[in-house]
Parts: sequence; C-alpha cells; structure tokens
Amino acid sequence: MRKIIFVFIFILSLGFSDGIVETNSFYSESLDQTRNFTIYLPEEYYNSDDDYPVVYFLHGFGGNNNTYNAMHSSLNSMMGAEIIDMIVVSADGSTDIYDGSFYTNSILNGDYEDYIAFDLVDYIDETYRTLATNNYRAVSGHSMGGYGAFRLAMNHSNIFSSFAAHSGPIHLESLNNPFLINMVLIEAIFNGGQISPNNGTTSMMLFGLSSAFSPNLDNPPWYVDLPINNDGDVDWDVFEQWQVHDPYLLVENNVETLRNQNIYFDCGGNDELQLHSHGVDMNDKLNELEISHQWVSYSGTHSSEIYDRLDVSYIFHSNHFESQEEYLLGDVNLDEVLNILDVVQVVNFILDIAEPNDLQLQLADMNQDLALNVQDIILLINIILAV
Repeated sequence: MRKIIFVFIFILSLGFSDGIVETNSFYSESLDQTRNFTIYLPEEYYNSDDDYPVVYFLHGFGGNNNTYNAMHSSLNSMMGAEIIDMIVVSADGSTDIYDGSFYTNSILNGDYEDYIAFDLVDYIDETYRTLATNNYRAVSGHSMGGYGAFRLAMNHSNIFSSFAAHSGPIHLESLNNPFLINMVLIEAIFNGGQISPNNGTTSMMLFGLSSAFSPNLDNPPWYVDLPINNDGDVDWDVFEQWQVHDPYLLVENNVETLRNQNIYFDCGGNDELQLHSHGVDMNDKLNELEISHQWVSYSGTHSSEIYDRLDVSYIFHSNHFESQEEYLLGDVNLDEVLNILDVVQVVNFILDIAEPNDLQLQLADMNQDLALNVQDIILLINIILAV
C-alpha cells in the first residue's frame, strides 16, 4: 500500500458515555492534502490489547465525516449486545468544487477512490489496533456514499469483504429520467435557462456527478461535460462516459468477486431522487446472476429512516465478522504454526512455482501492500526467528 509520508493529528473528544469518538487528520498521498476522519472506538479500546474489525462509513452528497455523527448513539447501545465490538471510521468524501466526490478517481476532483481504499485504510491499520485483513473490513454508505460503498467493495474485494449501500445511485442509467431532468431545467429557469451548479440542489448534484464521471479540464468555466444540455436533451457521448462507472453495468464483469462478498443494499419506496428503482434493478440483476445478497425495500424517503437502516447494516457486518475463521498471518499452509514450510511456500508463490488461492494470498502478504515480494519473506522470517 502507499506510504503515508506525513501525519498531522488533532484529537477532539466528544464525550460519549460509552464509545470513544475522535476526529483526526492524516496526509493522503493520493489527494496530496490533509484529510479529516472521525473514528468511533469501543469503550475499552485504550484499556485492552484487542484488535478489532473495522467498518468504513461513506457520507452522502454535501456532507463530511461528521454529518452522520448521530449514529454513534446507536453504536453505544448496540455494541456488545447486538453487534460485536468494532471500530467505525467515517471518511471525508467532500470536495472544494461541487460538494461531493462520489468516491471516484477524477482528473478534476482528485483520486478519491485511492484515498479511501489505500491511504485511509493503510493509515487506520498502522495507527489503530485492527484486524488488518479484508475478512474484517466492511464499507457502508448512504446516498453518494451508498454508490461509493458498492464501487469500492466491487473494485477492492481484497480490502473489503462486506458492504452496505443505503439509498445509493447504483444504476446510473436510471438517472436518465424525465423527473430529474425536469428538476434541473426548473432550477435553470431562474438563471435564464442556463444550467449552472449554483441553480439549486439538483443542479449541484448533476455537476458533482459530472465532476466524477465526465470531467473535462478543457471545458471552462465548469470543467465538466454534462449529460444534458439547456434544452434537456441527452448527450449520449457523455452519458456513455458515465456508464463506465455504473455499478449495475459492472456487475457482470465482477460476478466471482461479488459471489465472495457479503452484500446488503436498501432504499425507501418514496425516495424523492427516484433511487428506489436502482435497488429494484440491482436486485433483479444479482438474482439473475445467482449472486447472494440482501435487498430491502422499506417505507420511507431518501433519508427519513437512515439511522434505523444503519443499525441494520452494522448488525449485517457484525454477523459477517463473527462468521470468519481466525487465521494466522503468514500461515499459508494453514497448519497453525509459522515455520520454514510457510517460507518455502511463499517463495514458490513469488517464483510462480505454485499459485496461491485467495486466502493464501492474503496470508502471504505480510505487509498488506497487495503484492508478494521479498519484503514479505523477510517479515515472515523475522517473525519466525522472534518466536
């Protein structure tokens, strides 16, 4: 994983009676800037030597790492009762340009996918006592964050093994609908019929999506290509750029990956952004491909039930964590002992004499940098000699 070269930390204790909530900062190499995150630690974190699973939470459009802090009260009441002790990290996916990154690498916004999947995960594993394998990492998100959770887990199954997408735009093709287009055009009426990010919430969201999926540094003043023009006509060339990032369309290329994932998504039947159909479509697609998942349609709007839904997904992740078998890092032959036999096996993997399965690949990657090389052999030998 990428090396974090500079860290600046400030801690703000929020005084919760049970869990410990801190707001910290770290330097992200992918974004070349300092980013905030909020972390929830189990009550006994500083009084124990235990390692913990981690859930990464991705906020919605226009939010930041503190927007959903109300969920900490539920974590306090559920921790140790309905869910196992875990760490919850709320990332900051906001941008300075159009309020939201959609957790996607973009030449305009920056590499937000890499910042979460590599820089933040790496920093958390280095700084806190975590169970640093994908079996004990999950990602959840709401709205824009729901899209991000689906995207990150599908693209980085070696990092996350469980994900929950709440009210997420997970079928981008469905955003091409008269309701949303008309909302943008209505907001443009007050700007002489010109679509602008300053016209209103829906317009700003359109520019946020475009900054992630169709940025264009040669197209001032907004530096994006929009999928619709001022008359509401669809620009299909631009919309094709969006479809490259469409989870619904990407599923068929990631069937085996998703079959090994723990998948949950939901949406309210009265979602005012018309995202309920996204969940219905995705449910049908996953059923067609025989990919195990949990889809929930509930009575509610885009955000009305969000904290109740987050409770459900934390239980979902907790059950997944509890189902995992304990493995010893470096024990690639699974005999529960670290010795020269494991070293030989890792050497064989590196020299392509033998091919590791997914579990062996995780266990052989001693420094968790997603690559097998001589550094992993050295770390394994040092651990064996220390024992």
